[in-house]
Amino acid sequence: MSEKQQLPSREEVPTALKWDLTLLYPNDDAMQEQLQATVKKANELHQLAGKLAADDGQTLLQALQAAKVINEELEREYVYAFLRRDSDTTDAAATELYGKAATAATEIETVLSFMDPEIVSLDQHLLDHWLVEVAGLDEFKYALEQVRLQKGHVLTVSEEQLLSQLSRSLDSAETIYNTLNDADLHFGTIKNEQGNEVELTHGNRSQFTESLDRNVRKAAVLAYQKPYHELRNTFAATLNSFIDSRNSIAELRHYKSARQAALSVNQIDERVYDTLVKTVNQHLDLAHRWYGIKKRALHLDPFYQYDIGVPLAGKDRLRTTFEQGKQLVLDAMKVMGPDYRKGLQEEFDHRWIDAAENRGKRSGGYQVGVYQANPFILLNWTDKLYSTFVLAHESGHAMHSWFSQHAQPSEYADAPIFLAEVASTFNENILTEYLLQKYQDDRQLQIFILEQSINGFIGSIYRQTQFAEFENTAYREQQSGRTLTADYLDRMNRKLVEKYYGPTVKLVGTDTQSWAYVPHFYMNYYVYQYATSWAIATALSERVWTKQDGALDRYLAFLKAGGSADPVTILRRAGVNVTNGQYLEDALHVLKKRLDQIEQLLDLE
Repeated sequence: MSEKQQLPSREEVPTALKWDLTLLYPNDDAMQEQLQATVKKANELHQLAGKLAADDGQTLLQALQAAKVINEELEREYVYAFLRRDSDTTDAAATELYGKAATAATEIETVLSFMDPEIVSLDQHLLDHWLVEVAGLDEFKYALEQVRLQKGHVLTVSEEQLLSQLSRSLDSAETIYNTLNDADLHFGTIKNEQGNEVELTHGNRSQFTESLDRNVRKAAVLAYQKPYHELRNTFAATLNSFIDSRNSIAELRHYKSARQAALSVNQIDERVYDTLVKTVNQHLDLAHRWYGIKKRALHLDPFYQYDIGVPLAGKDRLRTTFEQGKQLVLDAMKVMGPDYRKGLQEEFDHRWIDAAENRGKRSGGYQVGVYQANPFILLNWTDKLYSTFVLAHESGHAMHSWFSQHAQPSEYADAPIFLAEVASTFNENILTEYLLQKYQDDRQLQIFILEQSINGFIGSIYRQTQFAEFENTAYREQQSGRTLTADYLDRMNRKLVEKYYGPTVKLVGTDTQSWAYVPHFYMNYYVYQYATSWAIATALSERVWTKQDGALDRYLAFLKAGGSADPVTILRRAGVNVTNGQYLEDALHVLKKRLDQIEQLLDLE
């Protein structure tokens, strides 16, 4: 008789596997009381509207210092509500709490929207004089420069206020998508290898798509695709709405495109994006070679899309509990020195991590830092090595936040995404090197670990570049007047999937799922940074792992820098030049080496 396995409720999850939100506030009431006080401070600061150029710079300093405190408090309050909601998206009280935080954030953004236009309009010579003469103002020099770089794109005070008031509506597509994807989407049940009925979820999907039983993995892939296909028109309308809002805002701010708007905020040249797509397309043969290796090693002809996840080592090796995964990450990070490992131990010992999957919990994984407290990590743990790599990845983010919070004032503690993903993928590379060394005498484990590494390259460089091509095309087409229907998105996606998978892989099922399930499309030109970051991290981690002179010190300085300078400058200090494509060529050379290694171990030459 079959046994039906279901996810636990939030209340059934052991306390040790849930994050400790009392590190932020003792309860919801305490958070809401503080939120009201923060809104009050913002309204008081608004009294300085129209006066930032007065009093020989003292009013400007007063406003910047007050805004700094407000932003620190709001971050803490908003993250608390955000984490409460993501713990269980079906919890009405948590959803209501998040709504209050979002409303307050919009109100604060609106009442403080006078600041950027006034800062942009300041006379440069006068501002330079104040930066020298006004004690304390120099701390904000880079922040002021960042605002003033947007000259021509910052609107009038009244227009900025209007945009702020509309921000929740303009961002609603993301909220709708997350609710649909995390709370309302159900994949039904499938039979596992033992013949038991098991509920398919975001979190456990990989267990079944990597099954050695072809019927199980086929069923999992098709079942996961099914609800996306059934709701394809809703997903398309949601994505069209989000992209329309970004394109409209970019036009209002006098940018040529939403891409230019997204990249220019962090001073990233659009050529970085184009160079990524061009370079990866020039090396698609490496991805195609990988699928060919798997086809030959698994003796599968035809080789279907649902066969890609089968581990070449023959079974799922190195299964790790949450406790074992934490220890592996700690051991791997010995190369990072005592300060780094101390930060990790703090993370592991004080419940900064929400590990277990439960009904209604947000899918995937992420890290969010809180300047007045500590970073928090969301996971959906399975006892697969993959989860240990996710832990290493998100812990890289957490340590980036932790180091920068201790080295920078709050206005510079958050690194831009272009840098943040370097710190996370760096850890994945270090973990790979550690495991290859630890199990160097075990051929099967070497194959298993090398496959994890190669999958990282495929998933982070090739897959994310595929998404980047999709995203940029969608934005351009929508900007030109096309409505992004499900049929159009399916056709566009199909061409890209065929190109990136190549002639070896036979596609199956619907074309919808592989674009509709990507939450990062609602983060506005985010995905390309996974690819650039993986390449950058490959170079930096190799130098640290091989203990090249000064490499660790430069990397720790990179973590401590946060967002205190533009990304290109911070990376140059760390030893990587992203103004050309050489870093991508270097990373793909490492992929080629990994392919050579695994092919030799599989005796396929």
